Order: sequence, then structure tokens, then C-alpha cells
Amino acid sequence: MDSEMSQGLLHLPGSNHITKELVERLLEEDLKKHHCFYGKVGFHNHLPHHVLALYDLGAPAKVLQHMYDLESKVQSPINLVDRQTQIVAPLDLTITKENWTGHIGHEENYIAYLKFFTEEIKNNGISDCLEEYIFSERANGNENNMLLRLVGGAVHPLIQIGYGTEFSMPSITASGLAETAVTKPIPSSLYDDTPNSSAEDIKVLSIIRQMYDSDKLVPVMPYQPDALLSTRMKDAMTNGRPEEIRRLSAQLPIEDNVQSTELDTRVEELIWAATLLTVSTGKHGRKPRLDFFLMHLLTSSLFLPSLINKIKTQKNKARLLRLYVSTMLFIMLLRGRPRIDPTLIMSYTDAPRPPKAREDPADRNPWPAIIDDVIHAPDSHTVKTMRTLYYGAQKYGETPPGKAIGAFNKVGSETLKGSGKLDGTIFIRAAGVVMDMMGWITHGQKEGRWDRSALGWDEAWDGPD
Repeated sequence: MDSEMSQGLLHLPGSNHITKELVERLLEEDLKKHHCFYGKVGFHNHLPHHVLALYDLGAPAKVLQHMYDLESKVQSPINLVDRQTQIVAPLDLTITKENWTGHIGHEENYIAYLKFFTEEIKNNGISDCLEEYIFSERANGNENNMLLRLVGGAVHPLIQIGYGTEFSMPSITASGLAETAVTKPIPSSLYDDTPNSSAEDIKVLSIIRQMYDSDKLVPVMPYQPDALLSTRMKDAMTNGRPEEIRRLSAQLPIEDNVQSTELDTRVEELIWAATLLTVSTGKHGRKPRLDFFLMHLLTSSLFLPSLINKIKTQKNKARLLRLYVSTMLFIMLLRGRPRIDPTLIMSYTDAPRPPKAREDPADRNPWPAIIDDVIHAPDSHTVKTMRTLYYGAQKYGETPPGKAIGAFNKVGSETLKGSGKLDGTIFIRAAGVVMDMMGWITHGQKEGRWDRSALGWDEAWDGPD
């Protein structure tokens, strides 16, 4: 495993040479044995995500090993040829610099791409490989669409590469590039790769506001509670919706010569927006719901700082952020255009505590108890969500009311009703909701479930909680 494995964004106390060596061994085993997809449906292998997230939160070795053992049971072998029948066979395909674009989009080629990208990163480094194999003209011409594949599959390739860049791990980055190469891209009609040179400083929340007001981005009717994501995607690509998403996302004023301070500001906006979409799109008086796909926006947003740090050119840093906005709007449309309600998230407690806790919440910092419990959550998404919220609290927790980026529009009115009252406590408020919904496992609660009802449709709320 990579000897240069670095610390994560949080690096909470608890790790030591034993847990570091264990993480390196578990990740090496996973890379050698497991495909990036598993099961007939093609779920994504989350083992590297789970292990690295736990390590960054300071989880002990016993927990790391337990979670690895739990998830490894369902993984598919790396030399998978037919996922539907779980057929495996030796593969003799060799990917080279000359033919690498000729085998894109076929998941049975994952192992060949993994070998290829491992060597390329070994020889050229992570940054140069991102430029050549994600952002270059060859990577994206002739329908190769590597940039669009990066955010396909519910943003999982970006997450995998994100872990590789965050922890400076060539092997994890190589697996992420291989996963990108075998993932279906989002439709090209959703994304405008032209930089916005407008002098108007439009914020992410303003773009979301425009989405809510758009008569073109009306969710597809009738509401189908059990529709597959692929069906929702096909239905959404009608009646001018892709063009409207492209038009709205292209308004984000990020030029190719963008400065680092502006990049930091845009990342901050996106982390706030992803938090609000995940935890503030329910309804007052109803049990909170946490949408499974909106949650992926939250977990993936954490990797924007690390990716931007590794991408060499300012132009491509800007392209990544413009693409991310398009992806955010597209996922929102697929979930029924859920409405952010700032007053909802601000109604949740800013001092969450475990069930039956006897201490006065005012006497305790809530984060240690949350982290101590969440590392035992069986679902990796819960751990990854909490890591993003902790990062948000670290970076933006001191934001006072009225200072959230984009809370007010250019004429001084609230962008969204109640957005002027948003402050940096949204991250701990969101964390409390996640714990209550997904379960305080070590305090006797059962594991909760992510919501898959597509809660943006009003019909999804018919009936009792």
C-alpha cells in the first residue's frame, strides 16, 4: 500500500501506527480482491470510503476490522465478467496509452483499467493523471466523456478519487479513475463547459431559487413512488429540462483564471447547499426524512477541497465546480425538486444528545458523543455524512445569522424564506437529525434507513409518517 498515505481533513485523535498499518492492509486487500460494483443491481463498493472515513474519525482497530469484515461479505470479485450471473474469468485485455479510450463504459474492463491507471500514476503522479485522463480533450472527445463519467453513478467516481486525493493515495486514486472509466456519464446536455465571464456575482442559493421558480424544471408527473433512478433520469430528459439546467448552472461566475480565494468561497457555498438539501427539505410537523441521493451530494461535497488542491490548472478547477452545480440541479430534479426550508433546519436543536442522556445539553459539546457513536454505524453513508458535517462545523461553524453566502439576493431580500436567519449551527443541527434518524447504535437504537420516496413530490408525503 502507498507509503505516502497522509492524514485526512479531520484527523481526529485516536489513530496510531497500529490503525494506520491496518487501514493500509485492508485497503490493499480490497483493491486486490474486489470489483468497484457488486450485486446484480450494481451497487458501489464502499469499503475504501468506510475504512478511510472511520480512520479519519479516530476509530479503533477493532471497529475498522469489524466494518471491513461486514462489508466484504457482499462484494463481487475483481475479475467479474458478468455481474448478473457473478461469472468470473481471467481477463487478457491490456489497456495502454494508445487504446485506453477504446474500452470505456464496460465494467468488465475495470481490472484492466485499474492496472493501467496504477502504472500511470506511479510514473506521472496524481495531478498529471487527473489532467490527462479526466480533463483533457482526448478524455472527453468522441463521447469518451470522462468528466461527465466522474459525476455519474450518483457521484461515486468523484468520491473514490476524492479519497485518493485527500489521503494522497495513488492506489485509491487509480481505482477511482478505473471506476470513472466504466461508469455511465451524466447526459452531456446538462453541462455547459463555457466559463461565465458575466460581472454579476450569482450565488449557488440564487441558482437554486431560480430552479424553484422555473416553469421548465417542473418534476415529471405523475409521481411514481417505486420508479428506478434510471427511469427518473430518462423521464427528466424531456421538455427542455436539460437545457434549463445547463442555463442555470452556467450562471455561476467562475472564470478559467479563477483565484484560490474564490474557489474556497464556491466550495463553502456548495457544502452549505448540500447540507440544506439533505436535512432541510422535509416538512414542519412531520418526521424528518433524509433522501438517499441528496445525501450523496453532501458526502461528495467534502472532496471538493482535496480535488481542487490536486488539480493543476485553474481552468480545470473551475470546470469541476461548474459541473458540480449541474449535477446538484440534476439530482434535485430526479428527487422531485425538493424545497429547502431554512426555518426547518433552524428549528432542530443545536445541542443534540444521545437518548436518555442525563446531562444538561448546555453543559456539553455534542460532537464527542456523536463521533463516539457514529463510528459504530453499520452503514458507511452515515459515517461519511457525519464527517462532512463535522468538517462544515469546523470551517464554517462560527458564521453568524445573515452571513451565509447567498442568504440575500442582490436587492437585499432573502433568497429563500428564512435564509437570512441561517447560521453556522446548521451543521450540528443537521448532525443531530442524522443521528436521530439513522440511530444512536451504541445507545440501543436500531439502525435507521435513508429515504427513497423522492420526497420532492408532495405525493411522497401522503399518509402517516
